[in-house]
Amino acid sequence: MIRLAWGQLRHRAGRALLLLLGIVVAATGFTVLTGTASTQRLEITGTVQQNYRAQYDLLVRPKGSASALERGQDLVRANYLSGIFGGISFAQYDAIKKLDGIEVAAPIGMIGYITGRGRESFDVGAELRGERTMFRLQFTHVLDRGLTRISYGAPDYSYFTRRPLEVGMGEGDQTQYVSEKLAGGRTVSLGKPFYQPPDPDPSPYYFDQKNRSIGWWSEKTAYDGEQQPTPPRLSIVQDFPFVLAAVDPDAEARLAGLDDAMTGGRYLKQRESSESQTATMPGLKEIKLIASDRSYTDQREEAVISRLPAAAAERATREPSARSFRAYLDGQRGQEVLRRTFDSQESYRRLLDQWENLPPGVWNPFTRYWVPGPTGYRVDGPRRVAALPVTNDPDVWKDPAYDMFGGLGAATRAPLGSADTQFRTLTPRYIEGGIGTLTSRVVGRFDPAKMPGINELTRVPMETYNPPEAAPGDARSRELLANRPLLPGDNVAGYLQAPPLLLTNFDGLRLITEATKGAPAAKAPLSVVRVRVAGVTGPDAVSRERISQVARDIVAATGLDVDITIGSSPTPVTVDLPAGRYGRPALTLSEGWVSKGVAYQILDAADRKSVALFVLILAVCALFVLNAAAAAVRARRTELGVLACLGWARRRIFGVVLLELGLIGLLAGGLAALLAMPLSAWSGLPEPGARTFLAIPAALALALLAGLPPALRAARVPPVEAVRPAPRLPRRARSPRGVASLAVTGLTRAPGRSLLAAATLAIAVVALTILLGVTYGFRGRVVGSLLGDAIVLQARAVDYVAIGLMFALAALAVADVLYLGVRERDGELAALKAFGWPSAALARLIVTEGVGVGVLGAVAGAGVGLAVTLAVTGTAGAAVAVGALVAGAVAVLLAALASVAPAVLVQRLPPARVLARE
Repeated sequence: MIRLAWGQLRHRAGRALLLLLGIVVAATGFTVLTGTASTQRLEITGTVQQNYRAQYDLLVRPKGSASALERGQDLVRANYLSGIFGGISFAQYDAIKKLDGIEVAAPIGMIGYITGRGRESFDVGAELRGERTMFRLQFTHVLDRGLTRISYGAPDYSYFTRRPLEVGMGEGDQTQYVSEKLAGGRTVSLGKPFYQPPDPDPSPYYFDQKNRSIGWWSEKTAYDGEQQPTPPRLSIVQDFPFVLAAVDPDAEARLAGLDDAMTGGRYLKQRESSESQTATMPGLKEIKLIASDRSYTDQREEAVISRLPAAAAERATREPSARSFRAYLDGQRGQEVLRRTFDSQESYRRLLDQWENLPPGVWNPFTRYWVPGPTGYRVDGPRRVAALPVTNDPDVWKDPAYDMFGGLGAATRAPLGSADTQFRTLTPRYIEGGIGTLTSRVVGRFDPAKMPGINELTRVPMETYNPPEAAPGDARSRELLANRPLLPGDNVAGYLQAPPLLLTNFDGLRLITEATKGAPAAKAPLSVVRVRVAGVTGPDAVSRERISQVARDIVAATGLDVDITIGSSPTPVTVDLPAGRYGRPALTLSEGWVSKGVAYQILDAADRKSVALFVLILAVCALFVLNAAAAAVRARRTELGVLACLGWARRRIFGVVLLELGLIGLLAGGLAALLAMPLSAWSGLPEPGARTFLAIPAALALALLAGLPPALRAARVPPVEAVRPAPRLPRRARSPRGVASLAVTGLTRAPGRSLLAAATLAIAVVALTILLGVTYGFRGRVVGSLLGDAIVLQARAVDYVAIGLMFALAALAVADVLYLGVRERDGELAALKAFGWPSAALARLIVTEGVGVGVLGAVAGAGVGLAVTLAVTGTAGAAVAVGALVAGAVAVLLAALASVAPAVLVQRLPPARVLARE
């Protein structure tokens, strides 16, 4: 039997070589492709291994502080600190620190907003004219990348004179009066036109206030009345809201490296003396602070300065009433002389200089702060929400501490941006005793940019140091924002909140909470605790169990909510932001919320992807070998029938067929083992190593398993029918007309064989459709995180190599089916050629059959690919449909190319020899 099998292989070398080539490609492809799948998993695992861990592993929050949206979608929202002001006690924090397995536990105690006021000035000496000059100042507050523009309702005015001025206070009304010395020693009072009493119910927003006093300058008199020259300058005020928070200095240094980011002054101590340096107020307690060197706000002031006619300045000396004088000035046409724009950063730093270098005896009163609530959202779909506006009572800006001045300042000026659309409910907190109770001093500065780098793929919220950014979420928003992210401004109740710019220690936290009226957060002043677990080495089962155990211990010891953030990664959430009140249109933003446990999800997905790829590889290889083996057996149908007529038993015929296929498989496996190494090196894939030797058993197993059906069929065919098959009459007679009709008849003659070739193509089309859909249609949605996106991009080239080999096998299968069809129908084709059909028409017939197989495989594969993509991603957009069309077009093109060789064979058929044999 071995000699017979070997003889058949020698005498039918062409068919044997074709089958050998197919199994070589299949075995080589299997070896390389399984290595590709293994490589993908190793790359994914390696990427996760390098990026699985952020600065902390667990986020401990007060019970019930996680929103329903976070719980429902397993997220941690951006700005998670905002809205959490207290809820964790020092006793609970101490209980957490005492638990086994904790490397560091770093709390944050959010306190609230305080406001500071910076000032920018600029020289106008070159614009002075004559003895007196009156300037009009028009300011615009600009936010949100220039989209929000808050213009002052009424301009400011400033009076400049080269003569000395005298400054005094009125009796009983706390009014400052100014008098100018004219030539000859005469004095003229400027008090009435310069001073206006405050509104009985003033607006908290300066640009809305009606009664504003006029500024003044003297070349010879300073503002304090001393006789000293001062430069002629105008000034503009900028308000800064500061988020104040408390940290444990030692824990923060260990977790985030805050102590290494100091740029000036000193770092916070664990214990700070609260004794104030203000000798005149011995009972005053001082809070020590460190401040961020960066404001992280997007705000600027635009100033337009106009010089009024000389008559306007002269009229100031005639003592008109304040109301009539301002009305007169508003009616004057001025000449624009200066335009200036002031960014907030320099003013911010000068304000910090002032706070850091307060001389002894000068104090910075701490009388109140504001606690903003969380933003409310309307859920509009998976990972899509809309921010909901709120309205705050203007009374939240009132400060009872200033009632001692007869109501003057009771409605203290609010940051201008807070007049815009608000998204957070503000709760004012007041210090018991008001002025004279607490003061503050900046003892050092830190630069968040100098802190250890945070991996962008696994960045969990570190809002103590990083500003929240909201990137444009659609083309319209990208155009409006000039493709820049939206940043916080000075709106205390705005959507985006600046990170805590001022930090104190627990001594400062206790001073503030205990002095706050009603002490609402004194018992539980901490907002969150970030925990890093000891002994964690990677995303392995042991490390995961350690983290889970610590999380369970924290819940058992404290009853607090615990989020496991290790293995997390930012995930885009679309936020629809309604329009603002001062010009900003509605925006669609994309925020990096945190999807928890992404690393583990990716590892699971990697395992599933490897299994899926193995299945596809095996399916393509098996279908190809099955098709090639069936073709080989069918080509030997007559010889096998003769053996049966000579008395060979069915089992011997079955054995000789399998033996022939086994010999081919064994030889193909050896060749595949030799080719796997150079092919991997040429394609840029890792060397297969010991996996090379798997090609031999893989090729043998494929040949034998795929050869079982055709071998069984060969053994069961009756001998007479095998030697001379009886003609099969069609159920319904039909006369083909033209090449296309004849091609359909040729394909339906052996429908199983045609469908087998089409199925081989369809599997490759399915794989390519899914890959194109994921890569181009759903990048950032299939996995939904930065880490997932990086891995999708990383594995893409390898996936295409795998699918390319699948298409190569499918093309060989189509070529084999067409070749066998030509051999079986050579008599018919020769007859057509003898009756005058040109060789080109016969070649076109074979190519049409190949295209038909390709179209069948393309339609089936694209349909299945679209369905699978829809099931995996939840949607199938235009990009996925285009991917399916591309995959189908590749299949049809390859099928057409595969039919070229059989078409050339048809053209070379000798009609006389073939018809003579018939």
